[in-house]
Amino acid sequence: MCGICGIWYFNSDRDVDQSVLHALTEQLAHRGPDEVGSHCDGGLGLGFRRLRIVDPQGSSQPLANESNSIWLVCNGEIYNYRELRSELLSQHHFRTKGDVEPILHLYEESGARFVDKLRGMFALALWDSQAQHLTLAVDRFGKKPLYFLFDTEKIVFASELKSLLQLSQIRLQLDYEALDEYLSCGYITAPRTIFKGIRKLCPGQIVSAQRDGSIEFKTYWQPIFKEPSQWDKRPLRDISAELHNLLTEAVRLRLASDIPVGAFLSGGVDSTAVVALMREHLCTPLKTFSVGFEDTRYDETPYARLSASYYQSDHYSEVVSASALDLLPKLVRHFDEPFADSSMIPTYLVARLARQHVSVVLSGDGGDEIFGGYHQHLYARRQQYLRSIIPASLFPLSTQLVTTVPVALKIKPYLTNKPAYHWLSDGFFSAQQRALLYRTETREFLAGYESEQMKRDMFRHVSFLDDVSQLQYHDLMRYLPGDILVKVDRTSMLNSLEIRCPFLDHKVFEFVANIPSHHRVGLNTGKLVLKRALKNILPPFIYRRKKQGFSIPQGEWLRGKLNPLFSELVYITSLFNRDYVQQIANEHHTGIADHKDRLWALLCLELWMHEYAERLEL
Repeated sequence: MCGICGIWYFNSDRDVDQSVLHALTEQLAHRGPDEVGSHCDGGLGLGFRRLRIVDPQGSSQPLANESNSIWLVCNGEIYNYRELRSELLSQHHFRTKGDVEPILHLYEESGARFVDKLRGMFALALWDSQAQHLTLAVDRFGKKPLYFLFDTEKIVFASELKSLLQLSQIRLQLDYEALDEYLSCGYITAPRTIFKGIRKLCPGQIVSAQRDGSIEFKTYWQPIFKEPSQWDKRPLRDISAELHNLLTEAVRLRLASDIPVGAFLSGGVDSTAVVALMREHLCTPLKTFSVGFEDTRYDETPYARLSASYYQSDHYSEVVSASALDLLPKLVRHFDEPFADSSMIPTYLVARLARQHVSVVLSGDGGDEIFGGYHQHLYARRQQYLRSIIPASLFPLSTQLVTTVPVALKIKPYLTNKPAYHWLSDGFFSAQQRALLYRTETREFLAGYESEQMKRDMFRHVSFLDDVSQLQYHDLMRYLPGDILVKVDRTSMLNSLEIRCPFLDHKVFEFVANIPSHHRVGLNTGKLVLKRALKNILPPFIYRRKKQGFSIPQGEWLRGKLNPLFSELVYITSLFNRDYVQQIANEHHTGIADHKDRLWALLCLELWMHEYAERLEL
């Protein structure tokens, strides 16, 4: 795994300042502690930091083709590189044994269509010196990040925002629409960032920059589910058998490494499934890693230990206490943008634990989004079922009838014609709550903007799908790349650890996209087809286990160690109503209401603003 950056001055005689390129590159040292590289060609400069995984003695970057006319920097892993290499070997000379070099030759053969053949995770920049053309691209799910800014003079890009901020001439202006999105859902989705003028590539996007300063953006892939009329009508057992084979292949490809590979093992279905599939390919004991909590309500380590014993792995675990909160300023600083997923703390700690033993781990990330494992998927599935047996015209009458029959009250929430996004969690600030939170000046900057409209537009775009598929589409387009994959990338890279996610193999998704939603999500269980596919290799105590989630005792910590901080908030009060902030803090502390997600979001925002206080323009 690596970090990349670069600068290109369009159509000018200005050369890249190598000291500036070096400053950008050094900000990415944690992503690649093993090696540093650069290439300059007049107004073009590429920077690279490397974590050696495949072909450790070769594959230094930036990497060039045979004629040194095309140069590449790539952060990621290409899992089908051996297959690509075989296809290209008759036409091209290979200088390395690594996974990245085939990209150069694919570009020579296919131009921008080279991305269609890549199976893996990546963020890359490819410089064609003869055509005077720069290509940027990220993988289909957005596992690897790429930030950029451009104006009439230049384009600058990097794996992390902190690298771009080394350019002293950049004005750091707060993007109020991005702030509104953050307060609504706890993260900021591409292409927007918290700063005006700085953007990040969307998942499955490729960008082409020309010498005249023109830039073209193209989406080459999206995770679209099939309509009911196009569903695979085979029996569930046949679909499950084929899915097992696909998952086996996805795991096998991700075991390719010249150094040992471990696994995260939380004790849930997804991570246990990955460990089970890994055991089918390994002869030596597997190293597995987990973290737990002193509070047993949040502690999954007993299940992790049971699974480790079942698969005879060398298991390492760590208990997280409230002292872990001391890490929060460091993590907020490292994420570069406001980020309110409190599970970044245990994710960082399990990555730190794993890095003491291995440099690569496989994880179960993506399982909930691909196969339908969240509560909202289950709720939507139940509503779909009731819609199929009760005419919509009778829904109001049905709602009245169940009120008189206590045993039937459980189905009342599903007797509604509300749109699919009705089921999404609103743990952060609703539009009404943000109206109370904002000061008058902040509302004026927003000029009526509400981030909920972006969500409604996304659901309208896929209104032809059933409700479960609409929710999964939302999760794959927004929550996964905006929250889960950001958390995984930043916490792992801060520890110089590579994480690979077999469930986020695009071939796996394209198969699942054809599966009926009622095979993905049952009436009483999510991830139905995944569980059926792996039933014979999952231990019974995991197969039947209900979803718990990877969370921390956030509410309790906010009432305890963190509570005094809310009387000291300085920076956010320039944006928000201090009385309202104090009101929800008091309500949470006294137990009148549960505001843990909202308070956590405000706390992380305060810490973030503290980091940028001297440069941030409100």
